[in-house]
Amino acid sequence: MFSNRLKSWGIVIGLIVGALIGGLFYDIVGDQVGKSPDEMTTTAAVLTWIVANIFDPMGTIFIRSLFMIVIPLVFSSLTLGVSNLGNTNTLKTMGLRVLSFYIVTTLFAILVGQILIFTVQPGVGLDQEVMSEAVARMESKVDSLAEKSSWVGKSLWPGLVETIIPKNILNEFSRTNMLAVIFVSMLFGIGIMFMKNERAASTLKDALNGITDITIMIVGWIMRLAPYAVAALMASAVFNFGWNILGKVMMYVFVVVLGYLIHFFIVYGALLKTVIKIPLGEFYRRASNIFLTAFSTSSSSGTMPVTMQTLQDKFGVPKHIVSFTIPIGVTFNMDGTALFEVVAAIFVAQVFGVEITPLGQLTLIALVLITSIGVAGVPGGSLPILMAAMAALGIPPQGIALILGVDRLLDMGRTVLNVTGDTIAALFLAKRSGVNLNQNMKNIPIS
Repeated sequence: MFSNRLKSWGIVIGLIVGALIGGLFYDIVGDQVGKSPDEMTTTAAVLTWIVANIFDPMGTIFIRSLFMIVIPLVFSSLTLGVSNLGNTNTLKTMGLRVLSFYIVTTLFAILVGQILIFTVQPGVGLDQEVMSEAVARMESKVDSLAEKSSWVGKSLWPGLVETIIPKNILNEFSRTNMLAVIFVSMLFGIGIMFMKNERAASTLKDALNGITDITIMIVGWIMRLAPYAVAALMASAVFNFGWNILGKVMMYVFVVVLGYLIHFFIVYGALLKTVIKIPLGEFYRRASNIFLTAFSTSSSSGTMPVTMQTLQDKFGVPKHIVSFTIPIGVTFNMDGTALFEVVAAIFVAQVFGVEITPLGQLTLIALVLITSIGVAGVPGGSLPILMAAMAALGIPPQGIALILGVDRLLDMGRTVLNVTGDTIAALFLAKRSGVNLNQNMKNIPIS
């Protein structure tokens, strides 16, 4: 399997090398980043061309290849997982357990974010020239996000019904509408569960098993490219990011990253140690491929094949639990996104001097919880949601321009948090289902 062929150090080296190359390129090109080739020096134009025509396509090939396999993997594995549960009572029990887990951990993430942003207050006293410069520089991108955010309110209710229940299954699958994919997969799984023709049901399960096995095999091929693709992704991200932008909003970045670390090590660590009861060091070591893939791709959906295979191959979590938990988690569980949205919204409110009342705080929590469901598992998928939440609270949505320059960096972190939550949820459900995880891990040595 790919997890045995690919050493985590390969991706780590790719991350480091890519960051160094991107940083070196940025230092050489300097303030010429973003200008047309005619306005650049020859060296700057060449380096920009390398990023745009070599690094970017390499990263795109890797991410799109992972996305290519997500829909067949989710449909086959989730349908099979539901059909193998045996009855609807088991389905209901597992569903309630995993959704309760997601809600509780998301609320903890929101609480961590609120405590930090009100304690540090990074937006208070920020130079207004920085604000004006950011709005001017990011005007076109802000306008694009504002257009997308206008649909958020409409898509909640009754639009959510149309999002979940597709009129055309193939059309929704092609759009990677994960809510529709999950609904259809579960419906098909329940249908197989109630089929009276056992032979036909068995044939369908065999076919779904075959599709799942093929997709996992293809993931193995794709992951051989990971170290090189990760280096390209990091080089491009650092080159386009720019250290000067980071310096202007350093305290905001510090608060978000600190929140990620607290939730990752303290909240998740407490769950692993006291509830799931597996060694923390062993968990981090075995799940390292998940973290590194999430960090480099900034995509929960793109990381999903790696998450599913790692849980089975390195933790011994039964296939039906992985197949049930992870696709739902990628759509519903957004701890990192929730933490980020709370911090970002209040940061912009502090910059503009907008006071948020206690009722506004509760409203923000509710908005983040509701709107984070179904956030696209792709880079930047949470930004339109954030703008809609800000507008609902009277926070100027254009203030998002302040954080756009550093969002790719923070997107990497929140994706790691999101997929870690999915991973721990699967371990939690396995534990509650009577699986001896410690014994399974003893039987699966990791070199």
